[in-house]
Amino acid sequence: MEFRRDLYVSAFVGASLSYIFNIIAFTGELNLFRWFAFAVFFLIMTYGFEKFINWANRFED
Repeated sequence: MEFRRDLYVSAFVGASLSYIFNIIAFTGELNLFRWFAFAVFFLIMTYGFEKFINWANRFED
């Protein structure tokens, strides 16, 4: 579980930094509500994708 947690944290940090730098570069301002919405959406999609992969792997075994 620790390895998976490390992957989630590093993916979240990378995606958040990318989002923040792109938003600042293109708009010049950072809206924390939009960043929070992005963070929640990113974590939900990452968790859902992991569940989908686990579900698909059941059929290969």
